Amino acid sequence: MSEGLTNRAIADKLVISPRTSQGHVEHVLTKLGFTSRAQIAAWVVEQSTRQQPQSS
Repeated sequence: MSEGLTNRAIADKLVISPRTSQGHVEHVLTKLGFTSRAQIAAWVVEQSTRQQPQSS
């Protein structure tokens, strides 16, 4: 999702139906307590920066 894909594009990549893709996106939103896909993308970026080792 951090790539900004549509439900159709996600479905194509995963070889699932767009409706199934939509359901998965809605489930992720609910689990994280978010209301938009943009919030998921921001969360992914935040998580990736937290996991990078700090330079001394």
